[in-house]
Amino acid sequence: MTGMLRVLLMLLCLPGVAQAHLLNMTRVNVTVSDEGQAVVTMDVDLTKAMEGGEAYYALTRTTEPQQSTRFAQLLAGLEQASQISLGDKQLSWQFSAVSWPDAPAEDFTSGLAWPMTRFVFTLDLPDNFTRSALVAVFTDAFKFEEPIALNISYNSEQVTLSRWLVRNQASPAFYFNAQPPAEGLTSADVKLWANYLKQGMLHIVPFGWDHALFVLGLFLGVASLRQLALLITGFTLAHTVTLGLATYGAIVVSGHIIEPVIALSIAWIAIENLLFKPHPVWRFMLVFGFGLVHGLGFAQALKELGIPSSGYVGALVSFNLGVEFAQLGIVILAFVIMKLIKRFSRLTAMVTRGGSVCIALLAGFWFAQRVLG
Repeated sequence: MTGMLRVLLMLLCLPGVAQAHLLNMTRVNVTVSDEGQAVVTMDVDLTKAMEGGEAYYALTRTTEPQQSTRFAQLLAGLEQASQISLGDKQLSWQFSAVSWPDAPAEDFTSGLAWPMTRFVFTLDLPDNFTRSALVAVFTDAFKFEEPIALNISYNSEQVTLSRWLVRNQASPAFYFNAQPPAEGLTSADVKLWANYLKQGMLHIVPFGWDHALFVLGLFLGVASLRQLALLITGFTLAHTVTLGLATYGAIVVSGHIIEPVIALSIAWIAIENLLFKPHPVWRFMLVFGFGLVHGLGFAQALKELGIPSSGYVGALVSFNLGVEFAQLGIVILAFVIMKLIKRFSRLTAMVTRGGSVCIALLAGFWFAQRVLG
């Protein structure tokens, strides 16, 4: 048990786990008008770039932060690291405005809030800009929080591209003139589906440990693989329904409600494992209901990633399959580990109960964090 508690404390200290839904991700929106005027809006958490929340807060509270040497360094770093090219030509940036976070000092250091600074730039595009493709790369020259959610839109958002990137990863080429869909399956379709499949898997591991722990909690509370298969099937059906409806816009629920309920669902499953053995029908109904909520959480992630106006169904299905593959991988790994542990009868109950205790505590921490934050 001591070893498990040590692992739990390590998890609590991991920013990627505590921030289960990437609340401080970098967001970059590039909007290009029909006249060729490009505006770049960047929402950035400057904590890492300022080497701490206290320095970040101090900069925002200076009389004229834009006139400071530190701000000039930040701006130069952003412009150097943010490389947007048109064809083989890198575009020049022009700083337009900055909006500092209006938050108390404790928000900059507490770890329960992520003050974002908004930078606005303009880009110079040539007259014949529609003939070339736009590509964006965000390098290590600036300490961006990852992932970097990039959205490019043109012609009143009739042509869009949305991707999650990491530093030094080039975005797909953005073509200003939307091409009509080709007949049959194309290599572009395959690449699109593969990308959303990968993003679905990443949303479980490493960016969605809350969903992963829900599945692990189910595993620790079942008596047979048949029962686990039924629960996972119900969970999958439920979150598939709400994922599709919420992504389409038929259901709209605030993330401030969804995120705490997801954490509460994880804690509930773990506590049930510890206190009593629920009836299979009751647990199936409960898991199905929680699956509906988790689907809304998946939809939030998919909206942040963005889905194309064409290939909507393929992107949605691929993302959902990625989620399922990651969950299946977790179950298989847990099953193999438990098989090895069962050789030592004394360890089986310890791992089952200890694992549920760790999951309950971690989910309780997430619940408090999301309610207070």
